[in-house]
Amino acid sequence: MKNFGTMFAKEIKEYLRTYKIFVVPGLFLLFGLTSPIITKLLPSLLGSLAEEINIILPEMTWIDSYGQFFKNLNQMGILAIILTTMGTIAEERNRSIAQLVLTKPVSRTSYVLSKYVANLLLITLSSILAFFAAWFYTDVLFTGTIFLNGLGATGVYIVYLAVILALIILASAMTKSAIAAGGLTVLGLVIFNLLPLFSKALSKYSPAVLTDYIYQVAGGTAVSSEVCGAIAFAAGTIIILLATASLLFSRKEL
Repeated sequence: MKNFGTMFAKEIKEYLRTYKIFVVPGLFLLFGLTSPIITKLLPSLLGSLAEEINIILPEMTWIDSYGQFFKNLNQMGILAIILTTMGTIAEERNRSIAQLVLTKPVSRTSYVLSKYVANLLLITLSSILAFFAAWFYTDVLFTGTIFLNGLGATGVYIVYLAVILALIILASAMTKSAIAAGGLTVLGLVIFNLLPLFSKALSKYSPAVLTDYIYQVAGGTAVSSEVCGAIAFAAGTIIILLATASLLFSRKEL
C-alpha cells in the first residue's frame, strides 16, 4: 500500500482535467431529472393507444418514478461506467504510462487500489447527486414519496456498482486493450447473472440479485436479512476481485 495517498490524489487530479468528471455525473443527473417527469407523463403519452386496444393504464406513483430512475441507471448508467473505466489500467499499460509511474516508489497494489477507489468515489457522488434530483422531482410530482426508501435503494445500487467496478478493474489489469477489457467485463457480468441459477443461496445473495433488491428497497418490500446478506456477499466478491487484479497485475510485464 506504499504511496496509496499520492496515487489517489493523482487520479483525482486527472479526473478534474478530463471529460470523465462531466460524463458520468452529467449522465446520472440527467436520469435523475428526467425519470420522474417521464413517469408522470407516460399515462398521457400512452392514453390514446390504450383506448384503442381497450386497456386501462394504472395511475403512476412515486414507486414507479423510483423504479424508472433505477431502471435507467441499471442500463445506460452501467454502460457509461464500463465505457469510461475499461481502459483505466489497460490504456496506461498500452501507452507505457504505467511503466513510468511504477518506476517511482509505488507498489502495484497501491496503483490498482487507487484506480478503484478514485473511480468508486466518482460513481458514488454521481449516484447520490442523481438520487437527490430524482427524489426532488418525484416528491413534487407524486404524493406520498418516501425519501428513505429511495436513499436505501441508492445505497444498494452503489454496492452493485462497486462490484461491477471491481470486475472492470480486474479485466483492465488482465490486458493492454481497453476494448478487450470491456469484453471481459461483459463476460463477467453474464457469469454473475447466471450464478443465481445454480443454487438457492446464490439466488438470494449473488451480486446479480442486488438489482432485484434495489427495486424491493425502493418499494419498501425488501427483507432486511436477505439484503444485508447480499451486501456482505458483494463485499467479499469485491475483495476477491481486487486481490486477483492486484496479483495478476503484479505478475504482468509492463
